[in-house]
Amino acid sequence: MTDWYYHEPSQGRVGPLTAEQLRARYVERRIQLDTLVWHAGLREWQPLERLVEELQLDGVVPDPSQPPPLPPLPLPTQAAYTAPARPYVAQSRSSAFAAQPPLSAPPRRGMSGCAIVAIVIAVIAVPVLAILAAIAVPAYQDYTLRAKTSGAFAAASPMKLAIAQHLADHGACPDNDDFATVAQQFSAATAHATVQFGRLDNGHCAFELTLRGLGSKLDGKTWLHEAHRQNGELAWDCNGGDLPERYRPAACRSQ
Repeated sequence: MTDWYYHEPSQGRVGPLTAEQLRARYVERRIQLDTLVWHAGLREWQPLERLVEELQLDGVVPDPSQPPPLPPLPLPTQAAYTAPARPYVAQSRSSAFAAQPPLSAPPRRGMSGCAIVAIVIAVIAVPVLAILAAIAVPAYQDYTLRAKTSGAFAAASPMKLAIAQHLADHGACPDNDDFATVAQQFSAATAHATVQFGRLDNGHCAFELTLRGLGSKLDGKTWLHEAHRQNGELAWDCNGGDLPERYRPAACRSQ
């Protein structure tokens, strides 16, 4: 049996857990598709979305009645230390002058070697940090968008079984009127897509997701899921639509 672990920002590493326990926490929305997980044999921590097939999460939908995980709490700040004021003690003029420390030599002009080194390091570090930020910020944004589209993909999995059952019972593809209840259930499971059902010109059943609430890059992009017969079984092709491939799960990319 494989021991699983996941990372919780407020707790650190959580585990070991069985695969069934990890799936239960996904249903309870204690973890999400962008949660980092690991088990023996993985070279590094991976987001949960990359292990959907291994954990058999296809068709598993998080319970929408449960709240999502809380964001990590900010670190407490420490009040600055203020030295207590010294009581004033009256002194005679002569004793006051005697208590004064001797005058130090005038400061040397010019910058020290340490200051010059610090300036050079700062001049070099600023453009390097800017380059790293220019690379890391878009990569993180793409990762976040990909996790959300993967969530819509997972929420759509039960619809494939429903379409196959409707096709077996009625010999025809369902339309939007037939699957109004299914569309409502999908909307309750994810806020990032709407769905339409129908039959393509080639006779294949299909449903199409239209993304929303993800920003200008993805809002309005479509993601077509087309059913076809393969070795007598109903199989699905999720390469259709104009959603860019880098935001799709690996199984829905043409390469």
